[in-house]
Amino acid sequence: MILVLAPNPVLERVALVEQFVAGEPQKPMRVTTYAGGAGLRAANVARLLKADVLALGFAGGHLGALLRDCLDRQDIPHVLTLIADEAGTRGDFLLLDREKGVVTEVPEGAPTVTGAEADKLLSAVERHLPGANLLLAGDGQRGASTDLFRRALAVAKAQNKRVAADLRGDALEAAIESGAWFLRANLKTFQLRTERSMQYDSAIVGEARRLINENGVGNVCVTLAEEGALLVNETGAAFRIKPPIVSHFNPTGCGETLVGAFAAHFERSGDVVEAVRYGCAAASVNVTHDEPGHATIGEVNILLPKTTVERLAA
Repeated sequence: MILVLAPNPVLERVALVEQFVAGEPQKPMRVTTYAGGAGLRAANVARLLKADVLALGFAGGHLGALLRDCLDRQDIPHVLTLIADEAGTRGDFLLLDREKGVVTEVPEGAPTVTGAEADKLLSAVERHLPGANLLLAGDGQRGASTDLFRRALAVAKAQNKRVAADLRGDALEAAIESGAWFLRANLKTFQLRTERSMQYDSAIVGEARRLINENGVGNVCVTLAEEGALLVNETGAAFRIKPPIVSHFNPTGCGETLVGAFAAHFERSGDVVEAVRYGCAAASVNVTHDEPGHATIGEVNILLPKTTVERLAA
């Protein structure tokens, strides 16, 4: 079972228009609502790929009730901790321009969570972690829930559980300090934390190896948008995973899709490199959907043979 820690879930509404024109009324071709945010996007993908998943997070207010309904509709098992903040669960609006392939995102701020509420969610992590093979910690907000993530990662380490971290800002640093087993970051995030140029593969691989050697991180995966990903594994071996070229439509949630698919495949195969290749194929599927964080087994299997792995020179 994959235990997903998603403390900042979002009720996502996605509107698709044929061509956006500023200042003009927009009649959407369709509008859909999903349970989202970084962690739940990954959970949704893992669930679509037939992995056993349990999502943990906060919820409150009217949107919190709608979030629960969406999780039920998406068939994502969940245990949500109720929060008292009147603002409750945050919303996120995405406008997709079908013709230009442009995405405009309008996110709300995260609600306030009390110490007691954070303790309750951490207790849920401690309660469900023994039955899990992997803790997937996902959050796309910089600086959010850092202390909660730090404590949850410590619990996972104490229970000798693998941690796959898809985080930003201080929460990412907490994952590095804890020696997370798998770390996913996009190139921009990876470059910001080092304040050095990452123009060449050698620079990315060198920094990843430093995290493995000095911080005890297990595997580092740096995603490169349509160029795929660079993976450095526990032994220091480096790989470039390149996905096929697909019609570019909605890239939102590709990183989370990769992580969710990676977790689902690793549970079955135990092979990190092949799991990242599978994740890259799933991310390529995701760009063809309105929903951020969507890939089915049939779609992934079509693109998987076209997704290549190249071992880089030492």
